[in-house]
Amino acid sequence: MLTLEKLCAGYGRMRILHEVDLHVGAGELVALVGANGAGKTTTLRGICGQLAPQSGRITFDGADTAGRRPDVLVRDGLVHVPEDRALFGTLTVEENLRMGAWTASADAARTRLEQVYELFPILAERRDQVAQTFSGGQQQMLAIGRALMAGPRLLLLDEPSTGLSPKLTWTMLDAVREIRDTGVSVLLVEQNAKQALAIADRAYVMESGSVVLSGGGAELADDERVRKAYLGL
Repeated sequence: MLTLEKLCAGYGRMRILHEVDLHVGAGELVALVGANGAGKTTTLRGICGQLAPQSGRITFDGADTAGRRPDVLVRDGLVHVPEDRALFGTLTVEENLRMGAWTASADAARTRLEQVYELFPILAERRDQVAQTFSGGQQQMLAIGRALMAGPRLLLLDEPSTGLSPKLTWTMLDAVREIRDTGVSVLLVEQNAKQALAIADRAYVMESGSVVLSGGGAELADDERVRKAYLGL
């Protein structure tokens, strides 16, 4: 579904990514882990069209994404949830969710709204509450819910556990796994490597803008290099 081939990208003259190769198949949950500054967020920005590649290639469903705007990619089913969540703080929960359905018909929007409320019941309970009054965890649920309203086939998640307690982190990642189980492919960027590898079908480890390891989630969790560098074991 998604393939990166020798992707190089950065900001101005500063190169952050160095020939990154990565693949996400249909129905897969793939984790991208690594320390702060490894290039994980830059990778997602390149995939979703926010950052133009300096060289290399990104394909989604076999088509090159070069020159395609983020809104066009959303229509094609590639949806990004940024780390800062980017909610409309003065709008209610339901207004935020409906903003995510701008590509959908009225019938599809109603169906997706019911699905989001089933996945995150707290959003249904507080559908008339203003988003900026939510806790960090509730805001993250809302950000993911709004992305689901667009009907993604591939969901890019950037650090969904940021600022959350360990218990709420597991709740959030369990929801990500449920999303995968509905058939939506997921590329999950996470600094909490232990939790990410526990739910991932496959994973990549990034260091200094390059992929240094890849394999099954359980396989990498047992890798001595990963355990020492990222799991604190």
